[in-house]
Amino acid sequence: MLKLTANAHCFLGAASLGVIAVLGVTAPSPVSAQTERNVDINVPAMPMATALEQIGAQSGAEVSFDPDAIKQLTSRPVRGATSARQALQEAIAGTNLVISQSPNGGFDIIGGIVVFARRDEAETSILVRQASTSDRNGLGLRDQPRNTQVISSKLIEQQQALDVSDILRNAGGVSVQVNNPNTGASYSVRGFNASGLVNGLSGGSQYGVQSGANQPVANIERVEVLKGPDALLSGFDNLGGNVNVVTKKPSAETRLAVTAETGSFGLVRGVIDANSAITADKKLSGRIIASAQTMDHNYGGYTGNEDYLYAPSLRFKDSRTDIVIGASLSKAITGITAYTLFDNKTFQLIERDPSVPIYSPDATIRVQTNRFYFDATRELVPGIDVVVRGMHDNTTLRLAVPQVGYSRQGDLVVDISGSQQKGSSDAIDGFVRIKTNVSDFLKLRLNVGYNYSRGDTVQRSGTTFTRIPNPPLGENTTLPVQPFPPLGAPLLRAAGKQEGVYGQALLEFWKVKLLGGLRKNWFESTTTLLFPGAPPPVTNNKSGVTPNTGIVFDATKQLSFFATYSRGEQAVFTTGVGGVILPNIRTTNKEAGLKLDLFGERATINASYFDIQQDNTIVFNPTLGGLTSGPGQRGRGIDLNISGQLLPGWTVLGSYTRTKYSLLTKSASQTTVARQPRDTYSIYSNYRTRISDAVSGGMSVGLYGRSSSYADVLGRYQVPAARQIDVNGFLTVAGFDINLGIRNIFDRRNYNTTSAFTYVPVDEPRNVRLTVTKRLF
Repeated sequence: MLKLTANAHCFLGAASLGVIAVLGVTAPSPVSAQTERNVDINVPAMPMATALEQIGAQSGAEVSFDPDAIKQLTSRPVRGATSARQALQEAIAGTNLVISQSPNGGFDIIGGIVVFARRDEAETSILVRQASTSDRNGLGLRDQPRNTQVISSKLIEQQQALDVSDILRNAGGVSVQVNNPNTGASYSVRGFNASGLVNGLSGGSQYGVQSGANQPVANIERVEVLKGPDALLSGFDNLGGNVNVVTKKPSAETRLAVTAETGSFGLVRGVIDANSAITADKKLSGRIIASAQTMDHNYGGYTGNEDYLYAPSLRFKDSRTDIVIGASLSKAITGITAYTLFDNKTFQLIERDPSVPIYSPDATIRVQTNRFYFDATRELVPGIDVVVRGMHDNTTLRLAVPQVGYSRQGDLVVDISGSQQKGSSDAIDGFVRIKTNVSDFLKLRLNVGYNYSRGDTVQRSGTTFTRIPNPPLGENTTLPVQPFPPLGAPLLRAAGKQEGVYGQALLEFWKVKLLGGLRKNWFESTTTLLFPGAPPPVTNNKSGVTPNTGIVFDATKQLSFFATYSRGEQAVFTTGVGGVILPNIRTTNKEAGLKLDLFGERATINASYFDIQQDNTIVFNPTLGGLTSGPGQRGRGIDLNISGQLLPGWTVLGSYTRTKYSLLTKSASQTTVARQPRDTYSIYSNYRTRISDAVSGGMSVGLYGRSSSYADVLGRYQVPAARQIDVNGFLTVAGFDINLGIRNIFDRRNYNTTSAFTYVPVDEPRNVRLTVTKRLF
């Protein structure tokens, strides 16, 4: 029996029983025990996880194991074993692992001593093989019928990334729009907007607080770029893909690391990461991550960034239970990104010095997020797990940014008002996961669950509105800078709720895995006007069904083929011309490809072809003077990724996505797809070697780029292609890790993607960063 505190015991029991009660799940009928067959099993020495999988495949027996218990272990060679039990005994000989036979005849490999939490592979390696919160069946990435790209914290550190926008340069098919004066940061995947997830759950950004990409990176374990059908599992409007940010977890390893970073524009950044077991049996561990960052000014000459994070977390883990409870308290004051705009008469970019702010350097975006979360997994009996996770967000986004644009008469103007979005959200997801053998040749994985999320956003604007004509686009020496007015009373509250029930089944036989799933969603949206005399709140309800299916065929031990199909539905509550709610947006999402392991599974390649189609869009019709349903959109293309170690000391991460975007029909108000480049690509290569017994070092080179794109739906304004090369040099000596990086080494002028011709972000010029990390113990 688990020896938990009374509060922890109540928490675990309530979470487990609550999910089972909601789902109405009962244990499956007992399956007859497997009969061990006489076979000839041969498996050479290799990583323990791979060896156990091969023994299961050759014997036909169900072999389960705790990944933490076998991590970093190597198997003994197995030669001529005549049963699964004999093969397992030979493979684990000399380790502290033991074999336990489950009631259905399968085998569980568990630690002979207490299994305690270890650091995730994403913190120690560029190549990540295991999914985190994005897969409910507990499958490795190789076994999933979809193209998922994982960017590890190891890579994030090597590239000296400062925000999620930096990180997503490595992701093919992802278009990032950095600090927009209207909404903060946002991104899209394969041509469709993505709100983003944290630990597999929806946050405030999906309920109107547009600060999805503005969060500190010190607490990020990995970023999972979920493409195609993966995104629909969350139930929200992520039709082409999604970005799931996974936070770091405690482990029993005693570790204290201090990082200091400095660089161009007065950058100073510090990070403390402290981690240790709390109890003698190492079942309870804790971690504290804190970071602070300041900058004199950004490369656009706007207000320097300030970024603060405090993230404590606790973890209880034994052989059957894994519970993480944590918080992330962050605050950021960020100057808007350097930008220019198009000339509305010539349709050409206005060339200007991007290091000089337009109108005023005091153009800031302030984001404060208080996040609390938990994730609990409990093995009820061998083969049946219950998983419950939840999150609560409080987020405030304050915009104090002069809006530069054109008046209806076509004149250049600056509008000064300011705004605030303040919201909260709650999300919980619970499911039961079952693994069993239906027969000697057929394995079944099943998960059934319930998902709930709600959120609201209160919007406020400045008490006054000031318009200034003909501002200079260079240094402002003539116009007086008007202060931003105080915020007025709340004007609008937008609230939403989503509920969903879902189920997925995975059948494994021979070399084939068949996956099928169904999700039923219920959406609710309420808009409340808060000024005196306003009409009563309006509540709208909609529902939708999202089916998905997929197949994986393991042609060889190294090569597998996959195909997948899903149908998505995005609930629309926008009021169109005539006061009519516009119809939902429906999509079909198809993808097929291959996955190939190379160099003894040290590297992997994913390649796929995808086809995404939605039946309508929402556009502004200037003739009718309101929003209407516009033409549907289609994106077809190829997606290539490579990750891992090609030779000892040499690692590579690369991606290339080519997409053909088109409208199903064209109209007077829309003729093309805005913001989406046809090609996005990145290649990062790192080589490190031992220089002497006490010194190691190396270097890396990264190339990131994209083709041209349109800044409007009529195709009149075209953003040119962009590419950037970064280099880093590494040195480890006397316990210090030193990283010197030069970003955009050729100082190329690059413009970022946009869907507004009055705001075209300018990417960073050449700049330098120096990072020094010392592990104290």
